[in-house]
Amino acid sequence: MPRQSTMGAGAQQQPLRQLFQSDGFDGPSGAAKGQGAEALVQNLSRLAQMLTEASRLLGAEGAQGGLAPASGLKSAGATPASRGGDHFAPAPAAPAVPAAAPSAPTAPSAPSGTQAKAVAGPTGAPGVSKDGNTITFTNDGTSPMTIKFTPNAGEKELDAITVPPGKTQTVQFPENWSGNFRSASGDGSAATLGEVKFDGGFGKTYYDVSYIEGHNASMTMQPEEGGRVSGTHDDLLSAAPDAIKARNADGSVYGIKKSTTSNVQDGGVVDFYRKHVGADEGYVIPTDDASTLGTSDTNLVVRMKNLA
Repeated sequence: MPRQSTMGAGAQQQPLRQLFQSDGFDGPSGAAKGQGAEALVQNLSRLAQMLTEASRLLGAEGAQGGLAPASGLKSAGATPASRGGDHFAPAPAAPAVPAAAPSAPTAPSAPSGTQAKAVAGPTGAPGVSKDGNTITFTNDGTSPMTIKFTPNAGEKELDAITVPPGKTQTVQFPENWSGNFRSASGDGSAATLGEVKFDGGFGKTYYDVSYIEGHNASMTMQPEEGGRVSGTHDDLLSAAPDAIKARNADGSVYGIKKSTTSNVQDGGVVDFYRKHVGADEGYVIPTDDASTLGTSDTNLVVRMKNLA
């Protein structure tokens, strides 16, 4: 250490000597003063050495006093702002941060549940009715009509009903039920379909009349509370050419042929239906999606009449 200090003092003498030389202390006329200057330089050098040593010692003491707490804070994850004072209270308090962490996820859970409930309410509300899902059938014909129900895959089977002429009968449907119904008139190869989906998207009831499978009974469908009508009661059979009429095994006519069989369309039948069924009055081909109507009413009214 002493040698290092002496070397440091020698290095510091060089700029001081240059300073004094610039003032003429080493000049010919200042020779006498040179010795005094040399002594002054040595004194200043020793003073500088003492100050340097004192500064080093003070710095080392301060570093030893703060090293352990600083290290402890770092390991605890404390930020620089938390390192204050002679004692470091934030260090023991650091574990409290993980303890509070589990409460953070639970806080958003309450609004999340509330939000989900608020969304579910309005979505399901239109599908709620004191009478549930119903269709009221009216037989406008002069003979009893048997109506058969065909559920979509996974839906509940429903028993067929027979409605006397001029009478009505209401059928209750399970929640979310979807499928179709038809008159049993004819040999079964051609039939007008009423299609329905209860509790569909946005809680609505979707319905339509379809001529894709043929036409054996006039049919209209609409919400009980009023709304758009699907289907027609026009006498299509009397206007149909013989080539597209549907017949029983004995040759008797009971309706009009299918428009589509195994995805193959019969152009003559399609053209005929297009002339008599509006674009949104019923399905003529499978892509007539504009014919699917929707309502918030869960009670539909259907009027039917066998063609023969």
